Amino acid sequence: MKISTVTQKRMLTIVYLLYILLFVYAGLSKLLDFENFSIQLAQSPMLSIYAGWLGWAVPITELLIVVLLVFPRTRLLGLAGAFTLMVMFTTYIFIILNYASYLPCSCGGVLEKLGWREHLIFNLVFIFLAISAIYIALHPSLNYLNISKGIATTLLCILSVVSISIVTILFQSSENKMHTSNPFIRRYVHGVLKSYKIKLPGNAYYYAGSDSKNIYLGNYSNPLLVTIIDKKLQTQEAYTIKVAKNDLPSIATQLRVSPPLFYLIDGEISRILKGSIKSWKVHNRYDGKLSFSDYQIIKENIVVFKAYNSSNNQYALGYLHIKDSLPYFFKTGLLQKQVAGIFDIDGSLHYDSQTDQVSYTYYYRNTFLIMDSLLKLKSEHHTIDTIKHVQLQIDTLKNRKKLKLTSSLMVNPSSYSYGGHQYVRSNIKGLYEPKKTWEQTQTIDVYDMNNGNYQSSFYVYKQADASVRRFFIIDSNFYGFSNNYLVCYDINKILEKKEY
Repeated sequence: MKISTVTQKRMLTIVYLLYILLFVYAGLSKLLDFENFSIQLAQSPMLSIYAGWLGWAVPITELLIVVLLVFPRTRLLGLAGAFTLMVMFTTYIFIILNYASYLPCSCGGVLEKLGWREHLIFNLVFIFLAISAIYIALHPSLNYLNISKGIATTLLCILSVVSISIVTILFQSSENKMHTSNPFIRRYVHGVLKSYKIKLPGNAYYYAGSDSKNIYLGNYSNPLLVTIIDKKLQTQEAYTIKVAKNDLPSIATQLRVSPPLFYLIDGEISRILKGSIKSWKVHNRYDGKLSFSDYQIIKENIVVFKAYNSSNNQYALGYLHIKDSLPYFFKTGLLQKQVAGIFDIDGSLHYDSQTDQVSYTYYYRNTFLIMDSLLKLKSEHHTIDTIKHVQLQIDTLKNRKKLKLTSSLMVNPSSYSYGGHQYVRSNIKGLYEPKKTWEQTQTIDVYDMNNGNYQSSFYVYKQADASVRRFFIIDSNFYGFSNNYLVCYDINKILEKKEY
């Protein structure tokens, strides 16, 4: 059935008006809420790296197409531009639905009203309208550019291939840069929810170890107190470790549990007490000569530590054997000083029993080290913030050969290693992160210990306005101490991966 020229012109006008309405609404909504749009682009699993310029390019392009559609002599160009942009949007949604590791939040405009699959159908309808309108616009009375249908078909095919290729290349390059040369753009995984919490008698508790069923907590205020909690944080039991009067530890002693054994370690006086968790009674005592701190049990009779090395007048990492005299060995050259080799190399030491690797994360700069169980350096990596050099003010105390830290910028206040992943709590706000959310939450960044690549981030909410001071990971659960609560988050979504 042949459609009259008048009807075709009316159909063409309807398509023009629909596209003008769509792009005016979409473009202006993005510009009017530009900060939120940029934040949402940065969370996209394929456009994060390009959020800066895309945040401006997309709405400006939409409004330019509107201008082209308004004037009769440029409407054909406007339709071609609208077709190209809709093909790009459709390719983007197709990749999101089929290849992205998670579905991001919407990015303004109509996307806020429709689900991803519904918007895919919506885009396909508008692509069909654009194609139909282009062929109608080739009518001699409307074809100001004198383009034949054959040329129009060829151009549409070329525009389709180019549009799909551009979006695909952006996806692949953005993902590569996000993980290897990230310019400080975090990608938050949503749906990491708090699953359990338990109230503790105080706020002096810390993680001492775990087994298949239970978590063991030590207490800074009472070195002989051990609290046992099930992994779902439903029950807790408290025991007092039995120790001979002559072996009573100082308040600096900390508990480490490596079932079936436990250790009471006092690095200040170089003493280790060992016993069985069946009786919670000390059976052996070992004394050495070196004062040490930040210790971790990595084998039944091996401890890694940090201590002051008088041979080079700075702190260094080392390991000792739990036997008579506590023989120790320094591994010099691991910790690189930037100022005095004291505060500037301070950090947190952890052992990942799943991969038999040791990590050390600097507090005041964006660097962490990965070592084997005997502290042989395997790799050095950087967190995604830009603090490469410590920002400290250090004074010398009067009449004493000691240093005092007067001010500092804490970059990575706490970290943990588990299952080949390095979890780092960051104090530095990244690009495109809302200030309000940053103030109400704490950010945990996740890295691959093998290559140092940034993986993703997630929020941990404060408990009764108290920050999470320390945390640990067991299986797919994040546990954090917040005030006098121990909270648990399910991080299964963090550990899910898709290959691109």
